[in-house]
Amino acid sequence: MSDQKKPKIDLKARLGKKTVAAPTGPAIPPPVGIPKPPAMAGGGFRSASQPPPPGHPYAAASPSAPPPPPPRVEPQAIKVEMSEEVVAEQAKQKKRGYMISAVIGVITMGIGFAWGGRAEANKGANAALEGAKTLIKDIEAADKVADDLNSVLAKASERLSKNEYPDEEISKLGGINIPFDGTHLDKSLGRFPKSLVSTIITYANTAQKANDQKEKIQSLLSGSKAALQDVLTQKTDPKVRWAVWLESGPGGPWMNMQPVTSPFLVKSTAKVKDKDGKEKDYEWPAEITVVKGKDSGSVKRYKSGDISSGDPQWLPVNPATESMVCPSTTIVRLRSELQEMQTVLKGDQTPGQEKDGFLQMGETVVAQLKKIGTG
Repeated sequence: MSDQKKPKIDLKARLGKKTVAAPTGPAIPPPVGIPKPPAMAGGGFRSASQPPPPGHPYAAASPSAPPPPPPRVEPQAIKVEMSEEVVAEQAKQKKRGYMISAVIGVITMGIGFAWGGRAEANKGANAALEGAKTLIKDIEAADKVADDLNSVLAKASERLSKNEYPDEEISKLGGINIPFDGTHLDKSLGRFPKSLVSTIITYANTAQKANDQKEKIQSLLSGSKAALQDVLTQKTDPKVRWAVWLESGPGGPWMNMQPVTSPFLVKSTAKVKDKDGKEKDYEWPAEITVVKGKDSGSVKRYKSGDISSGDPQWLPVNPATESMVCPSTTIVRLRSELQEMQTVLKGDQTPGQEKDGFLQMGETVVAQLKKIGTG
């Protein structure tokens, strides 16, 4: 069919002839978030300023109230699943981080301790140096007193060898005391080398030993003055102090030793009186009293003849030999104490038994103390 034969449709005319009917049925509320359409009245349109009729779905809402906000949609958490290898690697990295932090902390603390330790070391070195200086002065003072003590004792021994009682030297001993003891060991002693500390302690103990030995000698000399003076006169005015008397023994005659109750002079220029009161030259006693067990009796002095016959007779012992056979107890003890003091002060140089004395110890300690702070 050709285009001319097709009838033309007038859309305007067709639309103008038809009417649109108002919708019937219940009203459908607009979707949430879409503005409400203008209200209609009586099936037609009405202005938005007119209130909706009663029973209208929007009647309760104020025409000026804004629309309610749309509900908030919460974002959902995203869960990421990690394998065991990933978790282990993360833990390893975390542990490594802790270790690095700890190492850095230790290094930082070490630097702090190093600076603090250096300052403390310098402080300790200064204290040790000051303590050494003080000890040097104390030891030098003690050594000087020890020298004086040694000189006094040497002089006393010299006078005793001359049979002279050393009154002056005994008096001087009373005022001599080596001024070094344990109270001097608190001067930074812990900051010194161990070998030096040991030497200083030995030095202090030896000083105390020397003072004790000096007290013994002084006491012995003072308390035994009479006995010593009597012994010291043996060379100038010897006395007979021992006697022997003969008697028969299990295998033949033998001698008994007997101390003389009243020692008598070996010789004298003085005159003596006899029983009748007449003066005569000095002579030894005619008889002495001897003791045998629980018994005692008088024994006549031997003068001549056969000593083994008849009653027992006694003979005097040469005083010059007494010290070899029966030395005086006081003299023996005094010699022993003086020898001990010499060992304390000057040491022992006997081969195989070498031992430093107090004076040598002092020199050694001072030399070592002077090295403090120079190394």
